Amino acid sequence: MKLNINKNILSDIVNIKMGVFRPIQKFSSKSEVVSIAKKFETDNKKFFSMPIIFPVMPKEKKKIENYKEINIYYLNNFIAKIKIIEFYQIEKNLINKIFGFYKSSHPGIKNFINVNNFYLDCSIIYFNSEILSKIEFYDPDKIKKKIKSKTCVGFHTRNVPHNGHLWIHNFGKKFCQKLLIQPMIGQYKKGEFNEKALIETNKIATELDKHKSIFSTFFSYPKYCGPREAILHALVRKNYGCTHFLVGRDHAGYKNFYKKYASQKLCKKYEKKIGIKILIFKEPFVCRNCKNVTNQKCKNCNKLKKIFVSGTNIRKLIKHNKKIPDYFMNQKIYNIINKDSLIN
Repeated sequence: MKLNINKNILSDIVNIKMGVFRPIQKFSSKSEVVSIAKKFETDNKKFFSMPIIFPVMPKEKKKIENYKEINIYYLNNFIAKIKIIEFYQIEKNLINKIFGFYKSSHPGIKNFINVNNFYLDCSIIYFNSEILSKIEFYDPDKIKKKIKSKTCVGFHTRNVPHNGHLWIHNFGKKFCQKLLIQPMIGQYKKGEFNEKALIETNKIATELDKHKSIFSTFFSYPKYCGPREAILHALVRKNYGCTHFLVGRDHAGYKNFYKKYASQKLCKKYEKKIGIKILIFKEPFVCRNCKNVTNQKCKNCNKLKKIFVSGTNIRKLIKHNKKIPDYFMNQKIYNIINKDSLIN
């Protein structure tokens, strides 16, 4: 029996099999969803913050429910063979526990966990590793070899780097010998920068300090789950060999669903269980007076007049063919982006 999957499930299969989601080794069972939601624990009592789930629509369930094993395809490419253990559904109270609320308007709840879907408790019994050559995937074991035994801080992003990001890079390097710049690729919304722009610009940011910086990608998709997803991102970077991880103002959040710095607070709370040092900081900004990037009273002019720089503002300038000021973005990065870099 054949089942076609979307890119989200493809990325989860790849990350399970390639060790990106350690200690997770299979898609979550119903008991594991409950345990992670309530206790941050997998079925085998390991710390983890979010279930890794395999959704199927009701019509797909009818198609495959009488089979023990099925073949998984993505865009006519054979990806894996899975063994089905059981089907289950996820109740609203568990979604509320994971996200901190239940609102169907939230894109993470709408797309990641949907009460109308069924979910597969299943194991991957065969994985076609040839698919790795067709996606921009970086093997965590190979990145670990580049890091060697040095301290390394991980930086997660879904954006083209502006000067605020470069400030965060430099902040992280104060604590570590290496910096892993790792944009999340695989899923994009209308109006966001495309994958090519995201990869090329973050590679340039890596080259700005090539002796200390390493480039990789995180092939996944945003769940907009705020604090719990920030923990997941930290665990992923630990699996890539990082000893430290940078958590921002609204890490993995969406609009105003989470409080400012909520992700930092939860990551610090579980820092020991995550097993990686969490680096937190106040949001950087451009000093309106002297155009220096800082996150406190400007040392250059002793002023506290702020211009906040964000990916949203950068994209608006690009969309309307307006020049991005030098104090917003490095010229080398600015030179390779334009309206064609945005998804229509």
